Amino acid sequence: MQALNYTNARNNFKSVIDNVCDNNEEVIVTTKNQKSVVIMSLDAYNSTHAKIKQDVQKALREIEQGDFVSVDEAFEIAKRTYRD
Repeated sequence: MQALNYTNARNNFKSVIDNVCDNNEEVIVTTKNQKSVVIMSLDAYNSTHAKIKQDVQKALREIEQGDFVSVDEAFEIAKRTYRD
């Protein structure tokens, strides 16, 4: 992921957009007041948004079916997963 200051991004905006779309890479743009944004392609945004929506719908179905674990169980599973 590339990071640019606002002035550089503004002066090269078309090439920044082309780079983001052509290389499917996000760019962080920062300002002097420590505010930042991320520029990403519309395709990447749509894909990410669709995946999140699917995951939420799946989780809601699992909860409705009683197919879930407690927070403590989830934490233990995560610890085992990341230790390996």
